[in-house]
Amino acid sequence: MRTTSNEIIYDTTTGSYQEVKNCMAVLDLLSLPSKVLHKDNPKLRKNGNSEDDSEEVEKDNITILLEELYGDVMSSEDIAKIDTQPNPFNFSERVSQTPHGNQREKSIQTDQAPGTTFSQNIGIRDIYDAYQWDEHLAMLREKEKQKEKDKQNNELITILPLGTSGDAPPAVLDSPRLGAVKQNPFENLPGLLEAAIVVERMLNQNLYDEVTQDFKYWDDGSDEFKPLEGSLLPLWRFTMDNFRSFTVTEVCWSPTYPDLFAAAYVAGGVNGQDEGNGLVCIFSLKSPNNPERVFPAPCGVTCVHFHPQHCNLVAAGWSDGSVVVYDAKSPYPRALQSNAVSGKHILPVTQVRWVVTEPNEDLRLFSVSLDGRVTKWQVSRGLVAADILVFDTLEEKSYSDRFTLTEDIPLEGHGTCLAFCPKDSNIMLVGVDTGVILQCHTSSPTHSLTRYPAHQAPVRDLAWNSYQNDVFLSCSSDWTIKIWLQLNLTPIIVLDVGGAIAGVSWATFSSTVVIAATEEGRVNVYDLFLCKAPLCTQNIIKKRKIRMSCIGFNSFFPIVLVGGERGHLVTLKLSPNLRKVHKDPRDLEEATPKEIEVCKLERLISVNR
Repeated sequence: MRTTSNEIIYDTTTGSYQEVKNCMAVLDLLSLPSKVLHKDNPKLRKNGNSEDDSEEVEKDNITILLEELYGDVMSSEDIAKIDTQPNPFNFSERVSQTPHGNQREKSIQTDQAPGTTFSQNIGIRDIYDAYQWDEHLAMLREKEKQKEKDKQNNELITILPLGTSGDAPPAVLDSPRLGAVKQNPFENLPGLLEAAIVVERMLNQNLYDEVTQDFKYWDDGSDEFKPLEGSLLPLWRFTMDNFRSFTVTEVCWSPTYPDLFAAAYVAGGVNGQDEGNGLVCIFSLKSPNNPERVFPAPCGVTCVHFHPQHCNLVAAGWSDGSVVVYDAKSPYPRALQSNAVSGKHILPVTQVRWVVTEPNEDLRLFSVSLDGRVTKWQVSRGLVAADILVFDTLEEKSYSDRFTLTEDIPLEGHGTCLAFCPKDSNIMLVGVDTGVILQCHTSSPTHSLTRYPAHQAPVRDLAWNSYQNDVFLSCSSDWTIKIWLQLNLTPIIVLDVGGAIAGVSWATFSSTVVIAATEEGRVNVYDLFLCKAPLCTQNIIKKRKIRMSCIGFNSFFPIVLVGGERGHLVTLKLSPNLRKVHKDPRDLEEATPKEIEVCKLERLISVNR
């Protein structure tokens, strides 16, 4: 600090010059007493206490110092409050509180790892021999892979454990294909196929996002103003360019996977008159662009059906009379096929149906063909046939003589469709092209035969009710749908659709909802509990003239699948009025949904009987 005696300052308050005093230029802004007490300070001792003074004595000494400083300004009570308040100026940053330890050196002594010294002389010849041996091993591995591939394509695939029955020679399917065999690009790249499938599903999810949202959340707002009317919303269409020359003959939903279904294709029109190849395709709603599996056939595939217990087994009937069982898990055509030795049909197979069997029994499969045979197939090492019914050639007789219940008249016509009772798989219904429906027991078909004078045209489809097992329906090309009560020779309900019917199905969510498709492309939805008139009549074909051939209702979702000519295959969703479960107010509130549906159907039968 610089100080001089000859410096002066000008005081603006007095207007005079004053001499600068020789002092330190320090401004005392704040002075606070320290709470740190020194043990040797005599001023802080009271009554000659020693170093072992108590806390009360220390507090009194601090109070004395505070009174000396602020006694003229503050009262003793305010001084006591200041002493009790925390120090606001005692501030320290977090960084200053971080401890910094001194680095220490730590050394560990271990034994030295053992080592080995080796050497070898390698020449050009040795390197050449090593390369030759590696190429030889690679060639052997390729041969082993080719043998495995040929073995999978040509050997007999035993689907189930070997049974005791079936002495027929094994049937081998020669892996029919539409064109040349293409090499799988993912064969030598493990893991790439799964990744490609995931990427494809992601792309389809983005492309068909609107359809997926409609499938989940679509509700027709007009249903609120029309309680007895509904509509159908088209969702996914499964059409491809190379499928335009084919006709969908039958569709079947998987009983295990809600989004999976199988479709049978035949070249040409609905009647399948054109000669050509056929297809069995497994589709998924997650990938509508391409089928999951494609099993080509050298002839048309006329029918298809999923096994109710084993979800990977798909039975199909060909137009040459063969019955084939495919393994849907395999991407290659692995199957069992009937042949002339095992008893194949001579004419096209019209329908195939699996039946439920016990775990220790062999699988059973039934087929009906235009050659006049209803055959049971035992699936073990191969397909073993046993005829259940054999039809004779239809002679020229009057229509009333065809339904005369006498044992002298043989079975006339050709079988067109099959249906098995849900509560007893031994009870079988057979639709005939003469319009007759036959009911028999598979163990003794000739002794338990019942004829229903159903229609005046060939029977197109039969279906049992899943809630009431003694009720079934039938449809025909004579434009009618009839509801039958078992062992009652007259129908309880007759519905006139107004066109040749391609297929009919019960809805799984209701016991009284029936869905039918006509050949002209019109879909009718009936709820027999409300009225006999259709709640919905909608054309799914607008401009093009395409005939419909089949229909299938999903067991898990309120959607229906309709197929026809030119590979046309479309899914339709029912509006809220069509999928609403109506209930009589007199029903018990504590009744289960199944009991309510059974009660509705019983009331419908009692009214129309």
